[in-house]
Amino acid sequence: MSGPRVGVDVDDFRLRPREALRRAAQLDFRVVELATVAGDLAPWNLSSSGQRHLLHYVDGLGLQMAALVADLPGLRLTDPHTVDERIERTCRILQLATDLKVPVVSASAGMLTHPDTGEPSEAAIEALRRIGEYADLRGITYSLRPSGDSGERIVRVLDELSCPSIGICLDPAATVMNGVNPLTVIERSPAQIRLMHARDATAGLSERAGHETRFGEGEVDLIGVLAALEAADYAGPYILRRTDSQTPVADIQDARDVLTRLLPPA
Repeated sequence: MSGPRVGVDVDDFRLRPREALRRAAQLDFRVVELATVAGDLAPWNLSSSGQRHLLHYVDGLGLQMAALVADLPGLRLTDPHTVDERIERTCRILQLATDLKVPVVSASAGMLTHPDTGEPSEAAIEALRRIGEYADLRGITYSLRPSGDSGERIVRVLDELSCPSIGICLDPAATVMNGVNPLTVIERSPAQIRLMHARDATAGLSERAGHETRFGEGEVDLIGVLAALEAADYAGPYILRRTDSQTPVADIQDARDVLTRLLPPA
């Protein structure tokens, strides 16, 4: 049994949603994250009756939906040509989270600050403020997954926003691949971390790009990250991800076993 704190993003099984949810239950996960930007689970494709059937199906498997994923490739928060569409689609996913009683929506943030000065992007701040207001009215947390921004820069963004409904989804692998130490993100903004994506990767360096690896075989300081989260009183789930694998089910099962051993007893 993986325990209530260890979950999985069912999209990484690369199966149809119902089959993926069933596989998560078979592997003794109790917490799941679902991608909702395309396919059957996107809010523009999921009817009210479809939502009820999904809730019934998930509950029948003994699963709890911890988060929805709102990654919208090509729609950047810093791009004035695409930001309005990004906001509109994000708010629809936030509404779906409300209807499904899911507390967190996570999304890849990309760079939110100027690469030279570190100043927060005005376009991103305005977009996040609009998204945060929408999330706040519905009691949902919108958790950004920073990658290229350092912990100090993310703090500057969050401080300027001053919005309790905007938090951080920590993805240590993404930060390491972009040459950023994930421990600095935890140290600079411990209270803002609302979700954690657990995966491993090699570090990105000037002469080579980082890449995802099997859990425990990369350069992420997994023990250090988990200890820092515990010290920060992180109480959310640890969602396993395996986005780049030829054998995702086996890799996720192995990762679950490793992560369960590393985590202190709940």
